[in-house]
Amino acid sequence: MINAINEEHRTIAKLLHLIDRQVSLFNDGEVADLDLLHLIMDYTLAYPDLYHHPKENAIFLKLKEREPGMAGAVDQLVEDHARMSEVSSKFAKLVEQLIADATMSRDVFVRAAMDYVDFQRGHMMREVGDVLPAAARLLTAADWAELESRVAHEEDPLTSGKTHYQRLGELLLAEA
Repeated sequence: MINAINEEHRTIAKLLHLIDRQVSLFNDGEVADLDLLHLIMDYTLAYPDLYHHPKENAIFLKLKEREPGMAGAVDQLVEDHARMSEVSSKFAKLVEQLIADATMSRDVFVRAAMDYVDFQRGHMMREVGDVLPAAARLLTAADWAELESRVAHEEDPLTSGKTHYQRLGELLLAEA
């Protein structure tokens, strides 16, 4: 389960890099690929928010049971997950507004994009820096078996090749 989460984090990091590149183009007055940004945000709302974060929450809560000293770090990450959909939706709406030719200050869009990317990166760093390594050390084989049986196992649409995310999956492969 940890390996799957780490792979998903690598995917999310690549998506954030793609956002950075498009926002940099936009900030420089060049043409950004708004359809790509829309696809990234659609994916983010459809997969990580619905499948990735619930897996992590299950691990975090089990870790909190095993090691109460991790409660503060775990609670912060679970709170981040509760806010994640809102943060993602806010940036996605700005992308949709630009696609619809809404008038928007370049600075407003760039700042919102940077806030979104910074929030995502900071969150992942807290996960991989402290909490997931602690879970790998402290949870038992029985804990992992219980977690595996409780969480939804949904195939990542970027790697399944069966969805409208094919373009995004191909771009991510090129990023490898």
